[in-house]
Amino acid sequence: MEAIREIIDELKFKHKTFISMNTDLCELKHMKLFFVLMSLLIIGDYVMPQYFGIHIKYDLTTTRFMNLLILAYFMVNGKVLTSFIRMICYMKVTYVLIPFVIVIIYTTVLRTSINTFFLSGLEILTLYMLIYGIRYVVGVRRTIKWSVGIAYFFAIYGMVEYIAGQSLFLKFLATVPTDVKNCYRSGHYRIMGPCGHPLGYGLLLLIFIAIACIDYEKDEIFLFKRPLLIVLLFANIVLTGSRSTLGIVFIEFFAIILFSNSINKKKSLYGIICAIFVFIVFELVFYNTSIGRYVMMQLTSVIDHVFETSYSANFGADLNTLENSENYRKFLPRIFTLEWLNPFVGRGVRSSFGVEFDGVYIHSIDNYYVGLYIKYAYPGMIAYILFFLFAIYSMLKKAFKFKSGICASAAIGSISYYFSLYWVDTLQTLKYEYLLMAIFFAYALEKDKQYVLKNNMG
Repeated sequence: MEAIREIIDELKFKHKTFISMNTDLCELKHMKLFFVLMSLLIIGDYVMPQYFGIHIKYDLTTTRFMNLLILAYFMVNGKVLTSFIRMICYMKVTYVLIPFVIVIIYTTVLRTSINTFFLSGLEILTLYMLIYGIRYVVGVRRTIKWSVGIAYFFAIYGMVEYIAGQSLFLKFLATVPTDVKNCYRSGHYRIMGPCGHPLGYGLLLLIFIAIACIDYEKDEIFLFKRPLLIVLLFANIVLTGSRSTLGIVFIEFFAIILFSNSINKKKSLYGIICAIFVFIVFELVFYNTSIGRYVMMQLTSVIDHVFETSYSANFGADLNTLENSENYRKFLPRIFTLEWLNPFVGRGVRSSFGVEFDGVYIHSIDNYYVGLYIKYAYPGMIAYILFFLFAIYSMLKKAFKFKSGICASAAIGSISYYFSLYWVDTLQTLKYEYLLMAIFFAYALEKDKQYVLKNNMG
């Protein structure tokens, strides 16, 4: 309680007022309540699974519930609502998002799919709420600190989940109807954290790794800024059983080292040598155990995928399952050739889809971009790709302009995330990527000298 009082006292003392774009003084009423609401939105986004909530014809998840509470706060505090709208209008990314919003609207109307509007619209609204909350209420520094703390929690929890052999989140927090179930491959349990699938947890871990490398005080990026956390997160990735995530994380490590300064590059190389040595010792000790062979199976499965070998079979991998999974994904791009899909008007969100190619029935779209085409057709797919490419371009531009490790981390995490989506759907993990984006955009607003606001609460 003392810590909370200190935070509130700090907010009251330093941030009683803020200045909007036209520099009109605007008092932020009920600061304590607003801080609590935004804090719960950020923490709830990270921690609470999609299958936790209240089912009333639709699922009222933690994020949606916080959306409603914050909207209610905006309605009773017109000055804050005005400031929020001005921020949205000021941001360049808003104008890049407009084409995608237009596609959402006409798809909703033409397909009479209200879910298309609400589900996609709420995701965008949540992104802006997070940007506003992080920039003007919670603060970039505090948000990164919380993100690192939550990453530690899940890194440790993942090990506990693997030992337990089941998802404790699913066991104790499944309060709405869900198809989520525990996953296994080649006789081994695959951890999934707060997500609905191990592949989804892999996407979250890629984002956590980017955040774990941030040195906020120096605004630098360093692979072994938090060595224990990096090791635990990497172990979690191995235990998800996701080949795509495991392959991409090595690329992510390389990118982090590339964006580091010369001193941190040398430290990272020394750290990698130490990590390899520890891994060799680990395998020498546990080679003939279940966990030792499982780790080798995961690593060799990535090698098999890249070089078309079969080393993973020596460690118990079911090559038929892996081959079927790979062959299944090869059929997905052929969906673009289907004549009965309208290339200009998509089918909307949550529209059932199935097609058969050469005797293979496609029902699960394990490629986000193919899924975008099905939902929003070419206009929506292209519009959304332009949105995240613009976001990544902005991150890289700021990273070089300010020599910012925070911006570089956001860019690397986002590139890793969207690159992974070639092999998987988002699996309800966009909220994690939007948190990373929100941290960047909030930081960018902080750095933007043309938009001076005195209510940074970090």
